[in-house]
Amino acid sequence: MVEPSNPNPRMGHTVPHLRLLALIGLAVVFIFYQPGAPGLLHNLLLPLVALLSAWYITGSLVAIALAVMLLSLAHADRDSAQFAEAVLYPALGLLAGAIVAVALALRFRAAMLRRRAQREIMRTRDDASQDPP
Repeated sequence: MVEPSNPNPRMGHTVPHLRLLALIGLAVVFIFYQPGAPGLLHNLLLPLVALLSAWYITGSLVAIALAVMLLSLAHADRDSAQFAEAVLYPALGLLAGAIVAVALALRFRAAMLRRRAQREIMRTRDDASQDPP
């Protein structure tokens, strides 16, 4: 059962002051981030702070990995002289894509196992109801 104070029971980090810290982290990123600016701060550190803050706030690894995959592959440029655009963004995109694929495959497998268990319960119920007393 889901408690109102903890909407996502799998998410163990629902401490209010840490959520506030994550919101402050996102605010800092929005204030200081300059797209296209050179340097490690703007190319890696601030996006990483935004990623971790958003993950902490949402608690959804698949949503964050999908966003990372789409944004990093959109900004990837193999012919760029900058390390982040030429190497880091494609690597992050591939890693995030692998995370999304594995997470969705695990969810699919769990759903299939649940369906199989439900069918087995229904089958045993039907067999028990057809047996003469």
